[in-house]
This record gives sequence, structure tokens and C-alpha cells, in this order.
Amino acid sequence: MKKIFLTLLVLISINSFVQGKTGLLIIAHGSPSKQWNQPVINIENQVKELLKAKNISGFDEVRVALMEFAEPSIATVVKDMENKGITKVYALPLFIAPSDHSFYDIPTILGLYYNQKIVDNIKREGIKIVDTKIKITVGPTLDYKNVMKDILLDKVKKLSKNPDDEALVILAHGDENFKPLWENLVEETQNYILAKTGIDYSTHAFVEVGQYFSTNGVNAILQASDHKKRVIVVGLYLSMGVKDMAENSGFIMMGQTVKSKKMFRGKHIVFSEHGLLPDKRIAEWIVNRAVEWLNK
Repeated sequence: MKKIFLTLLVLISINSFVQGKTGLLIIAHGSPSKQWNQPVINIENQVKELLKAKNISGFDEVRVALMEFAEPSIATVVKDMENKGITKVYALPLFIAPSDHSFYDIPTILGLYYNQKIVDNIKREGIKIVDTKIKITVGPTLDYKNVMKDILLDKVKKLSKNPDDEALVILAHGDENFKPLWENLVEETQNYILAKTGIDYSTHAFVEVGQYFSTNGVNAILQASDHKKRVIVVGLYLSMGVKDMAENSGFIMMGQTVKSKKMFRGKHIVFSEHGLLPDKRIAEWIVNRAVEWLNK
């Protein structure tokens, strides 16, 4: 009887080794700012708790990794997963929409794509390229089944007082190489919010992470203020509020830096303080994508 029991244990152990373990890797851009990184890092426990609450047991490891600027890096997390016996990984890029980062940089860092120019750029930025035997599948960005429109809708509703007198401006990063996709995403989000709030004027601008706020962003906001008494400005950013962007942006005039917010004097402009995070719907979106992959 003891021999049979030991044999079963050996067979179970062999079967587990052959099948391997599965990991969920959540990848965000990362920032030198701990304030930016922390809401992203917090997603790891949120996703774990949600998987447990939904009784989803398909992942042996759930980790958040940052593409650059801070640890845990992608290479660090993948190495940890490999050391823990993970053999398959579903990697979700927590980016707003397809961009050079999600389409080229992340697959290159994960060892799934090779282009000498991209590799050189990544190495120049001090990012380590993964060397692993783990089978990795990369998932979609946040524009897939657009969870963001409901999050922004709630932000606009909290800031709105009288929709008839208000205009909406959405600021986003944008990417010239994927401009039609970004335009469609922002227009879809705008139209959804207008239909749900009664606001009847909106526009948008692509400002990267503030580099073009003093030009593209300011122009869009001033244009909106010409149409309505009050302008609500929200951002399609994971962990950045457009209020900070407006406070810190500026331009050079006659050799001196002028704060962009001075352009709004005498106008009623309201900026959202936070990005998409913290919001539990991001964790729910991650879990839904993970379940889709498990059931493929």
C-alpha cells in the first residue's frame, strides 16, 4: 500500500513538472516617480484578490513589472517566474492603446521580436532584454473592450455642474505611427461621455506625457472655452492626472519660462486630478483578459 502511495506521489510530481506552471505578467511603462508607480504596483494584489474571489485558479504566479525607470523590471520578474517553475506566461501591456512601446519595445524586451535599431535604443535606455525558455504570449492594450470610457465618464460626472454650459476636453499621449487607432479610441470615448452626460461640445489633443501640453493641449482647451463657459479636462493616462500636467507645463517667451496655466486666466477650466488609477475596473479588465486566455 505504501509503495502504491509513493508511486502516485511520483506520478503526480512528474505530471506537474511536465505540465509546468502558468504566470500572469502585467506590464506598465514605469516612471522615476514613486507616486506614479505605486498605483500600478498595487494592481498586483488587486488582481490576486479578484482571481481568488472569482475562484479562478489558472495562474500560479501574478506579477506587475515596469518597462523602464524602476524595479521590478520585466527581466527581473520573468527571471523570478522562471526560478519558480513557470513555463507559460500571459503578458498584458497596461498601455492605453497600441504604440511603439506596446507593439515593438515590449515584444523586443520579452525576446519575441528582433530589430537592431529597437534593440540598440532599448539597451541605450538601460533596459535588459529577457533571456528565457518560458513560452510568452502578449495580450492587448486597454483600448480592447474599452474599459476606460466608463472610468472617464465617472470623472466627468463628478466635475460636471451644468452640462449645457460645459465643454469636454480629453488629453491623451497619442502615437504618430498608430494615429488612426488613437483617434478612433478618443472619439469613441468622447461620444460615449457626451451621450451619457448631456454635454454637447468636446474636443481632444495628443500631448504625449505633457511635452505638447503648452501647444496642442492649451489650444484645444482655449478652443473649448470659446464655445462654453466652463471646460472639463480629463486624461487618458494610466497613472497621471492632467491637473499636475497643467500645473507643471510651460513655454519659453523672451528667454523666460511662462507657465501654461497663465493662458487660462479669466476662464473657468477644471482639471481632473487623477489618471485611470486607482480604479478597480482596471483590475477587473485584467482578470477578464486573463480568463479569455485561459479558456482559449
